[in-house]
Amino acid sequence: MSRFAEILQKKDFVITFELVPGRSTRTRHFRDIMRFAEEVAGEGLFDALSITDNAGGHPALAPEALGRELKRLGHEPIIHFSCKDKNRNVIESDLLALDREGLRTLLVITGDYPRYGYRGRAKPVFDLDSVQLLRLISEMRRGYRLPPEVPGGGVTLPPVPLFPGCVVNPFKWTEAETLLQYWKLLKKIRAGAAFAITQVGFSARKYQELLFFLKEEGQADFPVLAGILVMDRRLARILYRGAVPGITVPEGLYRRLQGLSEEEARAEALERAARLMAVCRGLGYRGVHLCGAPLELEAARRLLSLYEEYRPRWREFLSEFAGAPEKAFFLYPRDPESGLNLPERRPLSPARRRSPVYLLSRAAHGLFFARKGPLVRPLRALAHRISGSRGEHLFTRLEYWIKKVLFECQECGDCTLPRLAFLCPQSQCAKYLLNGPCGGSRDRWCEVYPGLRRCVYVRAYERLSPEERRKVFLEEELPPRNWSLFRTSSWLNFYLGRSAISLSEE
Repeated sequence: MSRFAEILQKKDFVITFELVPGRSTRTRHFRDIMRFAEEVAGEGLFDALSITDNAGGHPALAPEALGRELKRLGHEPIIHFSCKDKNRNVIESDLLALDREGLRTLLVITGDYPRYGYRGRAKPVFDLDSVQLLRLISEMRRGYRLPPEVPGGGVTLPPVPLFPGCVVNPFKWTEAETLLQYWKLLKKIRAGAAFAITQVGFSARKYQELLFFLKEEGQADFPVLAGILVMDRRLARILYRGAVPGITVPEGLYRRLQGLSEEEARAEALERAARLMAVCRGLGYRGVHLCGAPLELEAARRLLSLYEEYRPRWREFLSEFAGAPEKAFFLYPRDPESGLNLPERRPLSPARRRSPVYLLSRAAHGLFFARKGPLVRPLRALAHRISGSRGEHLFTRLEYWIKKVLFECQECGDCTLPRLAFLCPQSQCAKYLLNGPCGGSRDRWCEVYPGLRRCVYVRAYERLSPEERRKVFLEEELPPRNWSLFRTSSWLNFYLGRSAISLSEE
């Protein structure tokens, strides 16, 4: 069993600390990380230290390298493991290497979109999404059975005792983005996530909202750690500009910090974080995950001392964390007495007006691709005649140009259009995600193209009825794209059973 799994079982409240390595091991920042790790190890201040994986989309020291150093010092490392820079084969290789090193506690994340790298922006990979990666890890934990067609296939590999967690961002201010995050968390739990850590935020109602949702869905005992940001003036300026996807800083808090001196702002950052730690414990979180905190032993001692002082008085601080954007969406109505939430879920909004392309696509799907569609059987017979003939290339080109005009088709050959309200994630999601959005969107806009492209999952949410949404975004889990089908006909692949997307139940 992972040591962190034992910690979660035995301790009432867990405190972890995030480390962000940089682009070199020969800098003062890296020396500060190692000094801090040695100092806090001697005092046992934190239950685990987590290590980011190319945070912000920038290259940095690989987390497993620092993880080995932390393990040598006696820490329990949590290795952030993102999908952005590796295909599925490298992912599997890295998981095996981490197991060999004894670094088995993972925080599985989609990852920030790659930004600055050697001579320009790096290629985004995202071969698996976080749900698919958790599913892979679950299969490795059970003992992965190799398919018979691969070299050495037909055998079951020994189990790999990894302990994966995941992330969730409750700090979304629209209905679509909120529900999409929560439904994706349930998918991650179903795929094998053993714990979750939230994005950092400043709204007590949003922290509580997530716990209410999990309780309603029968997951009240699932361990969640609240992400807590220790934010000074410098960090506030960076985050307020939107430089880190998924994090929003209230304007009032930002203005207040800018009116303080650097020393005053640092002191207030510790005070505020300690009060929020107390609030999150009072709300029912299993622990907290500290981010952005200074790499100073005295600051760590001060923060934990303040937290212990504030713990019994957590309700006194709720008003400090009551801010929200104008017209912010909350899944539960406000409790006028406490300022928190009432456990009565709001009804969801109806579908918006649907475009002619969507209505036409849905009708065509019912005729040609639905399990009981009237044309499915004759088209399957036709597909057998076309496959392998000289007409297959022309048929594939015809399909491509129709779907290029209507859906910006990318010729994946493994089409998921009917599973996402007839929107293509290969062309309209910057991260090619198949099982729900990342946590980086803001006010419905894509993390990568803010103000230019709306999140494809938000668009799909708005096209569907409340009943359809739960089925599409929660009940269905899509497998990874099969790259052997690239630039082949998804229609032929569908009828001939070569596609990973089986016949629809519709």
